[in-house]
Amino acid sequence: MSDEIAFKQFVELFAGNTSAYGSEQGSCVHAELTVDNYRMHLTGDQPIGVYPLIHQDGEWLVHWGCVDLDVKSDHKRRWDYDTSDEAFIAARNLRMALAVLGIDSFIESTKSGGYHVWVFAEVWVPAADMRRTLLVACGLAEVPPTEVNPKSEGFADPTSLGNYVRLPYPS
Repeated sequence: MSDEIAFKQFVELFAGNTSAYGSEQGSCVHAELTVDNYRMHLTGDQPIGVYPLIHQDGEWLVHWGCVDLDVKSDHKRRWDYDTSDEAFIAARNLRMALAVLGIDSFIESTKSGGYHVWVFAEVWVPAADMRRTLLVACGLAEVPPTEVNPKSEGFADPTSLGNYVRLPYPS
């Protein structure tokens, strides 16, 4: 597979709201999310996060969801697990719970030592369906649902962004 085909698949997998993106510093960049932003993310020049929610035809939709399992560190005010090993066991358990529900998922190690468990939809799905499915899986796996993304099922204001999730890093 060529690098360009893999790149296009990455952009398609992590599709989201294109009216803004998240910065590495934790702020919102109020500018259009473009293919070049994804490219700069993958080259390490400008890490970004994507807002998963889009508002279309009166409905809030997402193309993906994830559960963020954080590990204790000096710079975190909140965490789910004391060690990376504990978080990895939880991520595996969550992946197994999703498999029982007939849903494929993928585990990514985060730069802070925790894990993201990602679920990708073939088509845009209601944000409520993605969120509630991930919450059910967390309950089955006995994983804290502290950071289930999307964090909201939608908003009264169709221009709202919600929260972003940092994309996986190239390494």
